[in-house]
Amino acid sequence: MKGTSDIKHSIKAIRDTSQITAAMRLISTSKMQKAIKKYQANAIYFNRVRSAMKDILLHSSGLKHPYLVHSEQGTPTYVVLAADKGLCGGYNHNILTFAMKQMEQSEKKYIVTIGQETRAFFERQNIPIDLEYLHIAQDPSLYNARKLANDLCDMYIKHDINEVNVVFTRYYTSMKQEPMMLNLLPVSLDDFKDVDVELEYKAVLDYYPSPEEVLDVLIKQYIVGIIYAALVQAYASENSQRMIAMENATKNASEMVTKRSIQLNRVRQQNITSDITEIVGAMEALNKMK
Repeated sequence: MKGTSDIKHSIKAIRDTSQITAAMRLISTSKMQKAIKKYQANAIYFNRVRSAMKDILLHSSGLKHPYLVHSEQGTPTYVVLAADKGLCGGYNHNILTFAMKQMEQSEKKYIVTIGQETRAFFERQNIPIDLEYLHIAQDPSLYNARKLANDLCDMYIKHDINEVNVVFTRYYTSMKQEPMMLNLLPVSLDDFKDVDVELEYKAVLDYYPSPEEVLDVLIKQYIVGIIYAALVQAYASENSQRMIAMENATKNASEMVTKRSIQLNRVRQQNITSDITEIVGAMEALNKMK
């Protein structure tokens, strides 16, 4: 059985660890709330862009644009978002397992990784990575979203790739996050089923200078918006799950301290009982000697 000094050392180590996990929980909560505020601030503009795009696709005849066409050249692209680090429950495992299942349908694929855990996962699976972005997972900014969008659009226009899918964790609430895959390119009317147009009409509208040029501006904004939303929701999901994981770790540490304290009291009682037994035995021996 462990001695009192060993148990006291164990209790101190557990308490020190619980202070770290409690601090990490508070930090993750703050980061999650900031990410949600950033997403909500951009959501109104993004929804307006999607509404305008659906309006153009519905009411423009003979519309031609390279972002609307699926080319036979190039390969399907998967942009996979995970975390830069662990200690966030099953977040990384769930999204990366989901991504592998989605990619099984494509024999050839172009893989873009965001997050160091994503890179490490594909390296363990011996799957080559075509393009990686470092530290974006911890900085879901419009600047990073625009940079990634420009790179993907350039490759799509050059027919290096013919399809772009974004795999990320969608944030619903602090208790609910689910892996999902969104089709980014080519843009299809089916991508806007959840968008309500402001006016219902059947007439064909004329756009100045042309529907294609208007769409060229809107599509790029739409792609940036989708990537930004994915980055922010993935970041919020990661910190939400880390918050829960650290909260559970803190509770477990508290329970372990309680168990160790009970164990310490039992060892103390046994030591006291042993000491008393020795004293009584010694006194009896002295009495016999007299």
